[in-house]
Amino acid sequence: MQSNYLYKSLVTGLFLLFLLPACKKSNNPPPGRQPGNNTGASINDSIFFIAKDIYLWYDALPDSATFKPNSFSTTGDMFKALMSYKKNSNNQPLDRYSFLDNGGTSRALQQGVAGDVGFEVGFQTATELRVVYVYPGSPADKAGIKRGWQLTAVNGVTSFKSDQATNDLLNNALGGGGSNTFSFRKADGSTQENVLTATDYKLNPILYSHLFNFNGNKIGYFVFNNFVALADVKTQIDSIFGAFATAGVKQVIIDLRYNGGGLIETAEYLANKLVPAAKTNTEMYSQYFNNNVYNNKYSRYFTNMKAVPWFPTANWSDIFYSEATTYKMAKFQKDGALALDKLNFLVTGNTVSASELLYNVLKPVMTTKLVGSTTYGKPVGFINITFGNYDMYAVNFQTKNSAGEGDYFSGLPVQVSAQDDYTTDWGNLSDPLLRASLVDMGVPVSSLGRTARVVNSEMVRTPANRLAATHFKGMIQTIKQ
Repeated sequence: MQSNYLYKSLVTGLFLLFLLPACKKSNNPPPGRQPGNNTGASINDSIFFIAKDIYLWYDALPDSATFKPNSFSTTGDMFKALMSYKKNSNNQPLDRYSFLDNGGTSRALQQGVAGDVGFEVGFQTATELRVVYVYPGSPADKAGIKRGWQLTAVNGVTSFKSDQATNDLLNNALGGGGSNTFSFRKADGSTQENVLTATDYKLNPILYSHLFNFNGNKIGYFVFNNFVALADVKTQIDSIFGAFATAGVKQVIIDLRYNGGGLIETAEYLANKLVPAAKTNTEMYSQYFNNNVYNNKYSRYFTNMKAVPWFPTANWSDIFYSEATTYKMAKFQKDGALALDKLNFLVTGNTVSASELLYNVLKPVMTTKLVGSTTYGKPVGFINITFGNYDMYAVNFQTKNSAGEGDYFSGLPVQVSAQDDYTTDWGNLSDPLLRASLVDMGVPVSSLGRTARVVNSEMVRTPANRLAATHFKGMIQTIKQ
């Protein structure tokens, strides 16, 4: 589903538990973006009128005289107010997705560079923080920090609760500048202290992979944390799937429980690895824009806006029209020898957009299940446009699978329910989500040992802490030269 203009890259919310400080939203992003070319218009005016052209729910927006885009003190305030007009059936704002940023999102996902200490935490109970994941190659990984360890102190602070003070402390320590001191309690009860400094490192989203063999029942498992550019992860994906195919694996578990998404080319690549060969050249998914885009009808702001710096001779309006009318459907193209009888995805409310898309496109064509808890719910995406120091991500399109399914704004329901737990490392058979999936695939409970400690009554979930509030949620189409 590639056009001459566009590099299909649905970036889906690096949501809860994926700390990329550069992706934080800001009402006043710092300088450094390529200058926009909306000559003679204020940033607020340009954003407003172009949103009226390309926003999926453009018909919900007021006119300029009513909204008064230049009456807001900041562009961020204006954009937030504008995106609140689309309502759901309960008359509440539907758009949880659109945002402005300073270019950090594209840097993290398209260039594959993160700039933090490399681990994330979550509240196991109202006062107990645990390491949720660690990125390979990050400062935390080099220090030997593991998922499941308890975080007992940050810069001398030993008491944590889900409030603004703790949020600020964690934000600054995990993603801010300078050196910060972290103390941990390991699974065996021993302790470790590390002084870590945020630094740039190549983002490796494959946190763990393993081939289970239960008396001949071979089950492939890997943890995939976000969809970076395919070039950055293709070799690893090919290696994992090649090993699974060589071993004769017929069942696979893909762990997407904290995956807010990433570039759609990578989601499509995974789909083509997993899909049955017989489904080659059948529909994977279609996307839907608004009537302005389909009719190539825009305001003068958008019609005259060049797609610089990518295509100096192309207008944004041409790009949108081509995408909506010529390249609107993706088709499966089976890749590799893996032939599956069953596929499960491990998911939570922190599984967003491209992760949801991967399941949704495979659902009509093969046997697959969701294990865990209801996903976030984001079947829509963006084409990001630069205005001065801002990248604008306003919802532009919706995706639907070959069965016409794609209205999961409240999330995708699971077929096998299980409560997440932060106390176990990856691949541990007492991990509730992995355990439930293995049982669903026919592994006897007697082969799995004891279950994990899950404190259902105390676990703090979104949106109660900063992990929900500071992470990007989106599905982005970006430009390729």
